[in-house]
Formats: sequence, structure tokens, C-alpha cells
Amino acid sequence: MTAASRLTPWLVCLGLALLMASTRTDASVRVSVNGVEGEVRDNVLAFIDADVDLDSELAARFYQDRTRRQVQEALEALGYYQAAIALELEPVQGDWVLSADIEPGPRITVRAVAIRISGDAADDEAFAALRERLPLESGQGLDHGDYQSSKRALRNLAIERGYFDYRFSQAELAIDVDEGWTDVTLELDSGDRYMLGEVGFSSVPLRASFLQRLVPFAPGAPYSAERVAELNRRLLESGYFDDAVVDTRREAAEGERIPVEANVGMRDRNTVSTGLGYSTDEGPRVRLGFTRHYVNNRGHSLTSEVRASPVNQGVNARYRIPLGDPLNDNLSVNAGWDNEEVDDQASERYAFGLSRRQEFTSGWVRTQSVRYLDERFSAGEDSGRSALLMPGLSFSRTRSRGGIDPFRGDYQHYSIEGSARALGSDVDIARLRLGNTWLRSIGRAHRFQLRADLGGIATNDFDDVPTSLRFFAGGDQSVRGFSYRSLGPTDAGGEVTGGRYLATGSAEYSYAVRGNWRLALFADAGNAFDGPDELDPEVGTGFGLRWGSPVGPLRVDIAWGVSRDDIPVRLHLSVGPPF
Repeated sequence: MTAASRLTPWLVCLGLALLMASTRTDASVRVSVNGVEGEVRDNVLAFIDADVDLDSELAARFYQDRTRRQVQEALEALGYYQAAIALELEPVQGDWVLSADIEPGPRITVRAVAIRISGDAADDEAFAALRERLPLESGQGLDHGDYQSSKRALRNLAIERGYFDYRFSQAELAIDVDEGWTDVTLELDSGDRYMLGEVGFSSVPLRASFLQRLVPFAPGAPYSAERVAELNRRLLESGYFDDAVVDTRREAAEGERIPVEANVGMRDRNTVSTGLGYSTDEGPRVRLGFTRHYVNNRGHSLTSEVRASPVNQGVNARYRIPLGDPLNDNLSVNAGWDNEEVDDQASERYAFGLSRRQEFTSGWVRTQSVRYLDERFSAGEDSGRSALLMPGLSFSRTRSRGGIDPFRGDYQHYSIEGSARALGSDVDIARLRLGNTWLRSIGRAHRFQLRADLGGIATNDFDDVPTSLRFFAGGDQSVRGFSYRSLGPTDAGGEVTGGRYLATGSAEYSYAVRGNWRLALFADAGNAFDGPDELDPEVGTGFGLRWGSPVGPLRVDIAWGVSRDDIPVRLHLSVGPPF
């Protein structure tokens, strides 16, 4: 071989390299799609890879061929199997420009949809409900995405419901391009449904029998991911644990029963809490609390609290005993001392009681109680001391969205309690209290709140009714523009003594101005009174500022008591959710 012949291959390679370098542009691709609109155009653009650098004519040809296949796939994904596609790729001012002119042609139509479930899931209502929600429907245009999402939804539901041996015995799209139709068939054979076995807990200082009462299902219950998640939620909400992880061990299943393991970490046994606050009703206030989260291995707990403000001081304790459902059914033994002085009203009371609180799946909370109340009181010229044994019953429900600063919700509370001389009390009393707060928003900016409170007392001797049971109006949570407990029937000296009845209402509108800040306008009306024909409502109106603080809404209001000739003006401050 001569020297010239040996150099020839190298010269050819060098020439090709120089040619490729001369055509290199290092430019991305700008794409133009014509002939289709809406979801079809969006899908074509989603399939085309425009983030490429085409460094030669050869690379450009390969890219154009690949793009043609991508456009065809994008159109077929939405049922356009007979599209005409014209692509043109050319360099323009240093960039590559791809123009796609598309004639989509007729779309494949879904002629028939057959979704069949066999195995244990054939009688599972969850699958029947899912079939109603699947996007596949006869008469609509073919969308491969709907087919895949339907298949995925069936598969996910099978796993969530414990059909771990499921399989698709048939899953196909039968497409006749010439006739323009497709038949969809999805047949799921679920196999047998697995069951939940015994729940095992990590080592904790609580009785095994008590821990099992936290489990929301019995051994042998059909498996569902929702039941497992509910157990995890209940453990965290019980107040005994600061960490909880629930695992199911499918690999350790015995037959079709899957063991469940709950790994929990106990929270600190004792907690001390402190709090500072201020409101125009009470002024500055301080609170010191102590909680023993588990007194014994049966899950009993103890809570105590000391609080003080210029108008109210108190010490209270509660011993809580979980019943059948520890989260939603418990018995409490309560004891406390309270002392309250507001203007010429004074009350010192000792109370001891027993109550059962039950929360139902509807959200309603029922509380059955009986308490012994010994109260020494005075209100203007009235004074006395009464000892009462008072059984009571209350229902309440709170629904809200938005966390500690809700934008929508409502609160309802209804209670009745009484005492009778025949049961050893000093006076016969029947006391009824009704309350409702309603909150709605329009968009983020506009918020509306309505509130109503009603109350009534039937008694054979109102003078012996303690002031803590009488009705008063006025204050931050009542009729703004008037001071706390300053409204109600008065004695000969003009001092407020409290009434047999209560009727107050409020309407408020607030508007978001910036971030968590809102401006509010409001009107309150109502009073406490002694007879149905003696209602003389006081009216307060004003404006305020709302700030969604980390501890709840802060409300600053300036209110005018417009029903009075002298029109008193008051500043109201309070912190906390509306209900």
C-alpha cells in the first residue's frame, strides 16, 4: 500500500468532519402547529421534543422523521388514526423552525364499553360506584388516556380494598380504523379479598385490652387501606402517643389474613402549659395548666388549671376515664372553684360534677351531666346563697374549613339543665340555652358571619337563682359597644341584676385588604330581660380590623352603642376562632 492510499481514509474523515462543522448551528427548535386546536393541538405540542440541538443536516433529517412519529402518536392517542401530516424543518436566522400542518381526519368513536368485575369484588359496592365514575362512555371520541386512567383506577381500587391477587383477564381496545369505531373491554378478576388480622403494638405502658379499644376494626374485617389509615389517625389523636406508624405485613399473611403492626412512641407523661391573654371583657389574664396524659395503664388522665384575671379567678380539675371508644366516649369527674366580680355583680362558687361526653360520626357531641353547685352571689341589691343539684343535657356540633382562621363553617349548641327542691336543691330551675354561629365566604375577599343566642329560665323563685345562671348581655361576644355583662334588668339603684331571658344577634361583613388582614363592619343587637313583653334591645355598630395570627384571628373593634342617647364608645379586643 502506498503512502497516498494510506492517507485517503483519513482525508475523507477530515472532510466529513469539516462539512459537519460548517453546518453546525447549536440551535433549539421553534415549533408551529396548524390545522388543529384545543386539546388536540396541546397534545401534539406535548409529544414533540423541541428542546434539542441540531448540529447537522443529517441530525435534522433524523429529528424530522422522529417528530413525524411523535405527531402521529399524539393524534392516535386522541382517536385520530387517519390524519395527514406535513412537516417542514428549515433553519431561519440561526434557529430551526418546524412547521406541522395537520389534517386530523375523522375521529374514532367508542361504540361499546364493557367493564366486568369477577371474584369477591363482584359484590363490592366500591367497584359499582367506581364504574359510574369512569370516563369511558359509548358515543364519545376515543381517548387512550381515558382508557389507561380507567384501568389504573380499577387496579388502585383493588389494592386499596385488599384484592392483592387481582389480574386483568381481558383488557383491550378493539379498533376498526376503516369503520371508525372501537370497543373497550376491561375485565378484572379480583380473586379473594384479604382480611385484617390482629393488631400488634410495640411495648408501651398501657394495657393490651385498652390499646385494642383504639382499633376501629375487629380481627377478620375485610382489608381496606382506609381502615389502616383510620387506625393511624386514631392513635395520633388519642393523646397518648407522639408518634405512630401502622404497617401491614402482606408477606406474613396466614391464609388470607394479614397481620397489622402499630409502632407507637409514648408522649411525655406530664405536660405543663402556660398562657397569657387579654380581652376587654376580662382584661389581662394568665393561665397555668398541668396534664398527666396517662395516670394508669387503663388510659385514665388528669387535667388541672389555675387561671386569673382582674374579674375572674378559678381552679379546676378533671379526671377523665375512657369508655368503650376512648376517642369519642369518656366519663369525666370535675371539681372547681370560681370567683367572679364584675361591677356590682359578685359570684363565688364551688362545683363538683360527673359528665359523659359522646361524639358521633355525624359530628354531633352529646354531653350528659350532673353537677352540684354551691354559689354565694350578689347582683346590685340582690344577694344570697344557693346549693343546687343540676342534671343536664347538651348537644353541639362544629363544622369548619380553613384551620384556626376558618373561612366557612357553623357552630350549633343546645343545652338544658335544671334543679328541683324534691332532689335537695334550694330552688326549682329549668334553664334552656340555644346558640348558632354561621360563617360563609365569597371568594377570598368577602366574608359574612351571623350569630344568634337565645336563653330562658323557668323558676319558682328568681331571687334564689345564682348570678352564674342568670342572663346578661354586652361585651366582646355579645352586644359590642357596651361593656361586659352591663345589659339586663336593673334594680331600684340602677344596677344590672341579670334576666330570665336572653336574645342577642350579630351580623358582620369583612373584606380582605392585604395578606392576612381584613376590615370588618358589624351590627349587634339584643338584651337580657325578665319577660317576653319586656325586651328592649340595645344596638351597637362599628368597624374593626382582623388579623389571621398563628394562634387564631385577632379582632380589634371600635363600637358605638347607638341605641343610647349618650352613645357610648368602646374598644373591643379578643383572640380566637369565631366558634
